[in-house]
Amino acid sequence: MKAKFIWSLCFAGLWTAVSLCLSIGWAEGITYVFPCVYTWWVIVGIALLPGFLMSGMFFSNLLHWDLPSYPKTAEDITVIMCAHNEVQTIARAIRAILDQQYAGRIRLLVVDNASVDGTKEEILRMQLEAGLWCSVEYVFCGRQGKHHALNVGLALVQTPYFITVDADTYLEPRAVQQIMDHIVARNSACVAGNLFVQNTAASLSTKMQTYDYLLSIAAIKRFQGSYLSTLVAQGAFSAYRTQDVNALGGWQDMVGEDIVLTYQLLQQGLSSTYEPRAVGYTVVPETISGLYNQRKRWAMGMLDGFSCVPLWRQGTVYSRYFAFLNLSVLYLDLAFLFGFLPGVLLAFLGHFYLVGVLTLVTLGICLLLFLSMYLYQKRLRIPFQNSVFGFFCFLLLFQVVQSVAALHGYLARLMGRKGTWK
Repeated sequence: MKAKFIWSLCFAGLWTAVSLCLSIGWAEGITYVFPCVYTWWVIVGIALLPGFLMSGMFFSNLLHWDLPSYPKTAEDITVIMCAHNEVQTIARAIRAILDQQYAGRIRLLVVDNASVDGTKEEILRMQLEAGLWCSVEYVFCGRQGKHHALNVGLALVQTPYFITVDADTYLEPRAVQQIMDHIVARNSACVAGNLFVQNTAASLSTKMQTYDYLLSIAAIKRFQGSYLSTLVAQGAFSAYRTQDVNALGGWQDMVGEDIVLTYQLLQQGLSSTYEPRAVGYTVVPETISGLYNQRKRWAMGMLDGFSCVPLWRQGTVYSRYFAFLNLSVLYLDLAFLFGFLPGVLLAFLGHFYLVGVLTLVTLGICLLLFLSMYLYQKRLRIPFQNSVFGFFCFLLLFQVVQSVAALHGYLARLMGRKGTWK
């Protein structure tokens, strides 16, 4: 693991060194137009740093291309599913748990977080379909807030491990077996599952998010998980070791409760990993405004994580490194908005000051990374929907929404505002 990490850093460093040499002439050619400080701020933010991050991740993921095999486990497992007004999706989510091909017993705790839309009736109806190997229990939590619902469920867990699944997420039939084989064999504190988009065909927003989940998010989690430092074991589908979560007191009252919990586990020097074969399909926002609000919450959650566990308190060299890279996203978002976008506008006007040939090279690396990740996901033989139009919109438009929403989230969090689950 250490050797592969060093090799990926060396590859990224070599790429950055070559890019820097090429950038010197570029910078000298435009400093008569823009201040030197701004020029280099933009070059680093839209070319050098993205190239370093993407090339290092690409090379590391190639080194970890093979999927390890794990012994089959039959540990009894508890699944916590929190629901707040999920009448449209919860039956399918519960049915997917009942249909799991798992060697052990599953106890599903469905925590109703003060729903008022018929969610309770749907849970009780599905409870009648439970069998010997998978029970369904209705649990009520009157205090609104996802962390309250999760902690109510945690208090009822009696198994060494548990899984969280969102009420708008359904799992592939072997997802529980795959994630449990992983967490038991690797002795991880938490394991993030591999999320695909469920409602791909609904809108342009969902088509773009399909490729964000399929390519970007999955590539980052593979990269981090290869070094036992996945920074987010997402609440939508992840597995946890019960004693470790209990030792931390469960989830905190923050919009990024899953991020904060993962950071706290990493702070203890525990392992946070990723299992690509454990697949779940989640419902994503179907409007641009919904996507915007979600990514704003995610940005607030990232700052919540750093406020609870600062960079220097991460437990291992690897988790500190990835936390630092995560923190650099703030800079990248600013550089994209105030460097890349103005550069694109100038390029359309015939002035290739900030966006030019080197930018195309960086985009080429990005496409190569996406291709490798696409091929990796395809070899899992898990069905997902493709959309050529959605992919091009993802390349051209998605980052604009993402960066503006993230900047809004950063500012809102720094001003002391709190997000909500729904």
